[in-house]
Amino acid sequence: MHVEGSASILALIELNHLTKTFKGKTQTVDALKDINLHIEQGDIFGIIGMSGAGKSTLVRCINFLEQPTSGSVVIDGKDLASLSPKALRQLRQQVSMIFQHFNLLSQRDVRGNIAFAMEIAGMKRPQIEKRIDELLEIVGLTDRQHNYPSQLSGGQQQRVALARTLNQNPTIILADEPVAALDPVTAHQVMSDFKRINEEMNITVLINIHHVDLALKYATRVIGIRAGEIVY
Repeated sequence: MHVEGSASILALIELNHLTKTFKGKTQTVDALKDINLHIEQGDIFGIIGMSGAGKSTLVRCINFLEQPTSGSVVIDGKDLASLSPKALRQLRQQVSMIFQHFNLLSQRDVRGNIAFAMEIAGMKRPQIEKRIDELLEIVGLTDRQHNYPSQLSGGQQQRVALARTLNQNPTIILADEPVAALDPVTAHQVMSDFKRINEEMNITVLINIHHVDLALKYATRVIGIRAGEIVY
């Protein structure tokens, strides 16, 4: 495990003097303050911090779900602020996101949840079924493929969310508190899934997490954030 230090010129993700300020009617909050990071291809990059530290804002700024107030986000050599809306949508296809809340469709079983985005994309049914079989094998849910979300544990639901994410063949996964709602044993299992996918598929994973022990065990690089600033 390596704690963040010097920058790499081969970085896949570069954050340069990134700042995010939220302005309300009565107050201004500096959620991120002059963040500089270089994340390399193949990293599992852990962001540690308490609730309200700025972790989620940082993750959301990386794919421009939140537009930074100042500074730049560069992914694979592309400055996101300079991209057209179409180019930004295309880039987001390689940057998938997983949230704390699994956002599964309660009326669809596991296969149906995984299929949903493929159906919207207009894939043909034989292709969809073949891809679902592959993804179920990857996340270890073949035996649960006909269960509905209410019949799954939290860890299994997170694996369905992970399968949906992998369907896009991403090069980067941004995970916003993916194990916060899970018990310690299940959290370790899900983090192990991220580690395995990172190693087997060479997907760069950025995980926002408040469990220090999990970050130190599974991440290859770690930073700590407090009050919008990197403190280590």
